[in-house]
Amino acid sequence: MTRLVLRVLFYLTLRVFVNGLRRAFGNPVRAILTLLVISSVLCGWGGAILSAMMEPARGRTPTPELQPEILVARSLGVVLIVHWLYVVFTVIPSVFRPAQILVQESDVHYLFTTPLKPLTLFRGLILVRGLLGALFFMLLLVIYLLMFSGANLRMMATTQQPAVGAWAVLIYPVLYLMVFTTALLGSIALEAMEIAGRSRRRYWAWGLTLWAVACVGTVGGRMWVMRNQLAEQGFGALIGQAVDWMPAYVLLLPVRALADAALVLYNGFTPALWFGIAFWLIGVLLGNHALIRHQDRLYEVGALLARRGAQARAMQRDPFRAYIERKAESASRKPLRTMRWLERWTPRGVWALLWRDLLITWRASGWGNLLTIAIIGATPLAFMGLYKISANPEHDLRIGLRILYSVAQSMVVFFIAFGAYYSMTDMLRRVEWQKPLPFSPRAVVAVESLPTVIFFALAQLITVAFTSALFPHDWQFWLSASLVAISWCVVLQMAMLWIALVNPDPSDYTQRLLTGFLMVPALFLSGAPGLGIWILGVVLKWNLLVAAGLAFATNLFVGLILTAVNSALYENFSPVE
Repeated sequence: MTRLVLRVLFYLTLRVFVNGLRRAFGNPVRAILTLLVISSVLCGWGGAILSAMMEPARGRTPTPELQPEILVARSLGVVLIVHWLYVVFTVIPSVFRPAQILVQESDVHYLFTTPLKPLTLFRGLILVRGLLGALFFMLLLVIYLLMFSGANLRMMATTQQPAVGAWAVLIYPVLYLMVFTTALLGSIALEAMEIAGRSRRRYWAWGLTLWAVACVGTVGGRMWVMRNQLAEQGFGALIGQAVDWMPAYVLLLPVRALADAALVLYNGFTPALWFGIAFWLIGVLLGNHALIRHQDRLYEVGALLARRGAQARAMQRDPFRAYIERKAESASRKPLRTMRWLERWTPRGVWALLWRDLLITWRASGWGNLLTIAIIGATPLAFMGLYKISANPEHDLRIGLRILYSVAQSMVVFFIAFGAYYSMTDMLRRVEWQKPLPFSPRAVVAVESLPTVIFFALAQLITVAFTSALFPHDWQFWLSASLVAISWCVVLQMAMLWIALVNPDPSDYTQRLLTGFLMVPALFLSGAPGLGIWILGVVLKWNLLVAAGLAFATNLFVGLILTAVNSALYENFSPVE
């Protein structure tokens, strides 16, 4: 591998990160929110690590739980669980799904056309992109180890002398990187073999899956047998004793090596550690040999991974857009059909935007829209039916049914709003030709939030009709609660439109991360006042008109504020910012 390859790959990786940060800080509002998110992440992780490291030992009797063998067993059990989950969810998925993150579409157009050797280039991709990602996941592993086993490790430090020098701790990251490299090389080799027509993916997948099941069954069965003997020592100690049983020990040797490497300072060099070093080193060498053997097909593998990775990233960044494109592709092979009422309804002015959105939604999903409406309408009915079946018939069910109905409606509205972000960003892509139209920004903002509200309102017709038929004594409450839920849906749609106006590009990693952090607080802060008043009125048995009126007024007030804010952002919005 040449120094030039490493410099090019490091430069490309660094530029992706820097460009994301520049876009994040290019907008003042987005910059402030980005700093808040980074601060919350650092404070959250830092607080978790500090609390794990400084938390005093819990109130346990000093004997016999502070005995070294019990502490080692307890620590080994927790550490082994964490590393077993890591190996299972890293190695096994690499068999089913190749490492798509290694290759991007730009690599196919620019790097693959250079005179670089395929083997040299792929080794550089694995080293730069693969192992940089591995270091990030290793940091997460260390955090989880400190969170779940920090107290036990501190007690071990006070009761045991180190068995080896501090330099032995470096064995852990080396062994970890060997595991990650084996998974990367293996996934590329399996893909190359499949292109060559000699697929072995199915055998590896079955073998690794059976190994994982055998590990769970063996350790779980041993713990069941020992549950009465070691119940007082805790769950971690029980696992630590169970994995020392010879059949479990042999099955878990590849993972046991990682756990022993994490505890090498106090356990020393165990046979499992030496076996793991040899096992994963052989895995790396065999993977490298497979890479050399199939180097003529590496560019084909890279092009395939780039195409799959682009599709996966498109789905992850903007699932609504990808869904629309798939539907448009399938609809191009069929005659287009438009519902009669959409053809007869010819609105003018800003309402034409609503007609356009409803037409796009109908052509994207067709009769599936009716199924969605039916599911939304039936969700509260299902919760109420389960409650009535499981509740004691001698008790008064009215208050419980009312609370359950309100909570179920709130959950449905919340999840509908949660998924509205991508449809909002898709709408904002049409701003370039939409803004010159003589429409008020306030009117555009209000109309663009209506399609989802209309679908939810149609679902409420089903909910109110069936609920009133099943529980006719409270039909006024069901109707009032549905109307309040519709007004709450408008507020949450406005909140999601604000997030879309602040972070309009879901393809940008920084904006996508920022959106993920902002969604729940924005929905909670905007919807909590109206929802809180309504639920409070239900619990305290207020007059129905008073509770519904106050909730309506609160939602109207919050909705007007959000509409004013969104209209100001929309007026100054630029899709190329």
